[in-house]
Amino acid sequence: MDLAYAAGRAGGTMTGVLSAANEKAVEMFIDERIGYLDIFKIVELTCDKHREEMVASPSLEEIIHYDLWARDYAANLQLTSDRSPVRA
Repeated sequence: MDLAYAAGRAGGTMTGVLSAANEKAVEMFIDERIGYLDIFKIVELTCDKHREEMVASPSLEEIIHYDLWARDYAANLQLTSDRSPVRA
């Protein structure tokens, strides 16, 4: 919940990134590629990475771009035993 509230406060592209990463992480869970508790970690890591490029007042093109970016980033994250992000 705290992550969702933080994304809402940040606004801009962060809320879309959170939603896209969550959808991808849930898909990965359903496909048995990650555990249930990994869903939150993938969303959190994706949002953390997005802070570097967040757009406060995005255009439609930027919204679409970051939606696709978040899905790709989340899909390519591999969690190590300490839950640090590792790009595939």
